[in-house]
Amino acid sequence: MRRHGHERLPSQLCMKRNLVNAMLFALAAAGSIGPARADIFALKNQGEVRGELVNKNESPRKSYVVKTASGGHVMLDAAEVAEVRPQSAAEMKYDRYRGDCPDTVDGHWKMAEWCKTNRLSTQREDHLRMLLEIDPDHEAARHALGYSQINGRWVTQTQVMAESGYIRSKHAPGKWILPQEEELLATKEKVNRAQLEWNTKLKRWSSWIGTDKASQAIAGIKAIDDPLAIRGLTRFLEDDQRQDMRLHYVQALGRINVPAAMDVLVGVSLFDRDEEIRLAALDEIVSRDYRAGVGRYVQALKYKDNGVVNRAGAALGKFKDESSIGPLIDALVTNHTYVIKKGDPGQTSATFGNSPGSGGPGGFSFGGSGTETKKIDHENRDVLQALVDMTGGTSFNYDVKAWKYWFVAQKKPATLDARRDGS
Repeated sequence: MRRHGHERLPSQLCMKRNLVNAMLFALAAAGSIGPARADIFALKNQGEVRGELVNKNESPRKSYVVKTASGGHVMLDAAEVAEVRPQSAAEMKYDRYRGDCPDTVDGHWKMAEWCKTNRLSTQREDHLRMLLEIDPDHEAARHALGYSQINGRWVTQTQVMAESGYIRSKHAPGKWILPQEEELLATKEKVNRAQLEWNTKLKRWSSWIGTDKASQAIAGIKAIDDPLAIRGLTRFLEDDQRQDMRLHYVQALGRINVPAAMDVLVGVSLFDRDEEIRLAALDEIVSRDYRAGVGRYVQALKYKDNGVVNRAGAALGKFKDESSIGPLIDALVTNHTYVIKKGDPGQTSATFGNSPGSGGPGGFSFGGSGTETKKIDHENRDVLQALVDMTGGTSFNYDVKAWKYWFVAQKKPATLDARRDGS
C-alpha cells in the first residue's frame, strides 16, 4: 500500500505524462524513428517543439514549419520562437529510444538513468515525474528530484523554504532570504546604480573643462542637489588637482546639505592639503550651521598634528558652542611627539615648521647620528582666539590653570538667599 502524506504531483504533470505517452504510442504505431536530423525550437512560453525545419530558405523569417518525429507538420509564428538550436546526438538518440519506453516504474527509471548518463537533465526529470505518477513513494526518484521526507510528507527545499517565509533572491543569486532582505538588496542596488550614474556624469563634465563645453559642465555641477552624488563628488574632490574644480565640488556638497555631505566637508576643513579648499569647506559648514560637526572638531583638538588642532579650534570659535569651552582650554597647550632624523655627527638639524596659527617653535638642532624622539609643547593661537571670542574677550593667554579656575567659577550656582520665604 502507498503511504499517506506524500505530495501529489500537479495536474499539469499528469496531462504532460498522458500527452507524452500518446506521442510514444503514435510513434510506435507509425514505426517512425524521426528525421535524420532535428532542431529544437524553444518557445517564449518555455515550451519547445522538436523536428526538422521545412521552410529553411524563408526570408525574412515569418514562421517555422517543423516536421515532427511522427511525420506531422507544425507551424510556429516567428514571434513565438525564442531560440533555435540543433539537437545533440544524445537528444536524437533519445527521440528514437523513447518510443520503446514502457509506461511502467521500471521503464521510466531505466530511461531516466540513460538520460542521466547522457546528460539530458530535462528529459530525465520528465521520466522521473512520470514514474512518480505511477508510484508516488518511489524513494530513489523522489531523492533524484530533490525531495526529502519530513513528517511523512515528500517536500522539496523550495517548498520548505517557501513555507518558512523565504524567497529565492533575485539580487543575491542562489540564496534564500526573507522578503524584507530582498527589498533592502533591491534598494541598495538602486542606490549603487544611481551613484555610478553620477560618477559617470562627473567624469564626463570633468573632461569637458577646457573645451567649448566647459560652461555646460560647470552648470551641471552647480545644479547638483542629489545625495546620491555625494560619493562621486567626494572622489573627484580628492583626486582632481584643479583648485577651481575642487571649489565647485565643495560648494555642491554644501548645497546637498545632508549629514553625509557635511561630514565630508568637516574632514576637508581639517585635513585637506589646500588652505583655500579647507576654508571654503568651513564656510559651507558654518553658513549651514551644521552643529553635528562640533563633536568632530572637539575630537580633532586631540589630534597628533598641531596644525589640525588649530584648525579645529578655529572652527569651534565660529560655532561658539559653550560645550566646547572645556575641551578648548585643555587644548591651549598640546604636546606633540617628533622623530628627528640626524645627519652627519655633530651637525644635525631638525626644523618644526610653524603653520599659520600653530604657535610652535621654529627649529631645533641635535648632535649625533640616527634618530631621536622629542616631545614638544605647542601654544595654539587659534585655540586661544576661539576662547577669547566665545567668552566675550576674557583672556588668560596660555595659562591653562587660570582658564580652568575661571571655567569652574562660571559653573558655580548663585549663592542661596537664607532669608527666603519659608526659612
